[in-house]
Amino acid sequence: MQSGSRATTFNQKLVPVFLHEDPWNLLRLYHVYRLTLAGALLVALVLEYGHVHLGEYQPELFRWLTGTYLLIAVITNLSSYFQWPDLPVQTSLFVVLDIVILLGLIWASGGLEGGFGILLLIPVLIPYLGNPGHVSLSFASLTGLALISIQIYLQSQGVIENSGIMHGGLIALFILLVSWASNRWIRKASAMASLAQRRGVDLANLSQLNQSILDRLESGILVVEESGVIRHMNQGAWDMLGQPGNWRSKPLQQFAPELDQHLQHWLHQVSPRIASFDVRHQNTTEVRARFSQLGTQARKATLINLEDTTEQREKLQSVKLASLGQLTASIAHEIRNPLGAISHAAQLLGESQNLDKADTRLLQIIQSNARRMNLTIESVLNLSRKKTPNRERLALKLWLHEFRKDFVLQNKLREEQVTLFIDPADTVVEFDPAHLHQIVWNLCRNALKYAHEDPRRLQLDIQGGNPTHTRDIMLNIIDNGRGMTGEQRQRLFEPFFTTSTQGTGLGLFMSRELALTNGASLEYLALPTGGSCFRLVFSRNR
Repeated sequence: MQSGSRATTFNQKLVPVFLHEDPWNLLRLYHVYRLTLAGALLVALVLEYGHVHLGEYQPELFRWLTGTYLLIAVITNLSSYFQWPDLPVQTSLFVVLDIVILLGLIWASGGLEGGFGILLLIPVLIPYLGNPGHVSLSFASLTGLALISIQIYLQSQGVIENSGIMHGGLIALFILLVSWASNRWIRKASAMASLAQRRGVDLANLSQLNQSILDRLESGILVVEESGVIRHMNQGAWDMLGQPGNWRSKPLQQFAPELDQHLQHWLHQVSPRIASFDVRHQNTTEVRARFSQLGTQARKATLINLEDTTEQREKLQSVKLASLGQLTASIAHEIRNPLGAISHAAQLLGESQNLDKADTRLLQIIQSNARRMNLTIESVLNLSRKKTPNRERLALKLWLHEFRKDFVLQNKLREEQVTLFIDPADTVVEFDPAHLHQIVWNLCRNALKYAHEDPRRLQLDIQGGNPTHTRDIMLNIIDNGRGMTGEQRQRLFEPFFTTSTQGTGLGLFMSRELALTNGASLEYLALPTGGSCFRLVFSRNR
């Protein structure tokens, strides 16, 4: 283990920072260059030996060195792919071999007239891949001295002219200058690469930290490209949008068409100003979406902050019911007691034997309206008394099956007049059973009373389940009646609004208030085929 760690440290010291990704690739590229050079020399020997200055001084040595160089190039290519021996060993060993062979080729060609001097520059620079510094400069210095020594010896033997030493000196000086400049450049490049690498690690850590924070936020965070494609979605947004699968790089419109519609409006009408919109996702989940711009104008994205309004709605409902409780206490004190006295006096007056028909009719009107006013007060009092729901986990299909049997039996309907369909069948909701019974009974009873003059023509469909791409569960109660006018729909849930002379106008108002008390919502949907649809949306337990 210790030797392995020392080898790792040795590699890290020898290999510059900017090559840490995979330094073997550049070494393999150099081996390809060596193989190409050796092949080119061999081809030149075979095809154009008589027309170029190759091996004129010692032809046999030149041919032997060329063949050896080709064999070494093939072997080194294989060794680099097997990565044996280690990178520093291969770099140093093969560079020494290249310099020795190239100096031998220069010797066999009778000096620098063959043009091999410039080829020494490549192997001299290769050590900088492993160890920029004094060792690399030593390679360059020794190569220059060897080159000048060869030129001096060949001139002393009369093989080259007097200018050959000057030529060799210039080549050696050029190699030294290039080696020195490369050393400085590689050191600066390594320092900059090291700084960039540290900055990259810092940015990656910061990005990971930001993503971790976003994922832990309870509010939903969405990042959407200008094209409408989702770039990022945290856990909160994923839950609010119904836990969509395979959402990455998919259009927002595919999962949240209502939210995408508000996004397009914001992009074309409001951007770059920050704006918020109330959105009913998939016509069930109520969220508040806040849009803000990310990035530059040229490549901008949109940050969407999604806030679940269910909790806020429940708080407002609690305040409303608290105020309603105070109001009903005043009603009970200021109205109910005098009303009881009026009703009691009318009852005593009805026992008199001296009343004619006109007086009896007036007495009936007094008693009827007293009962109606008392019913209104009772309804408001009942609503305020039930402000704290006792929620239970209910198997929706089983509970509705029992409700359907009871409703059909009590209202003397045929079983086929009320259908029930829940998908998935194991859907479970959290709701106060008494409140749910009062809401559903009221909605079904209204359909029975107002949808048709003849109850035998009524058809009630109770449908429910969990729609795609939404977390909430809905329950639709649909009838085949005459429907409602636009004016009636606007005032449908207002207290004391009624289209009948018999009712108090508090049934739908109380149904909605009870739904809100249980964290749900109740709304009316107009059907294009006629009839009415009341939708009860249950908030899934978070």
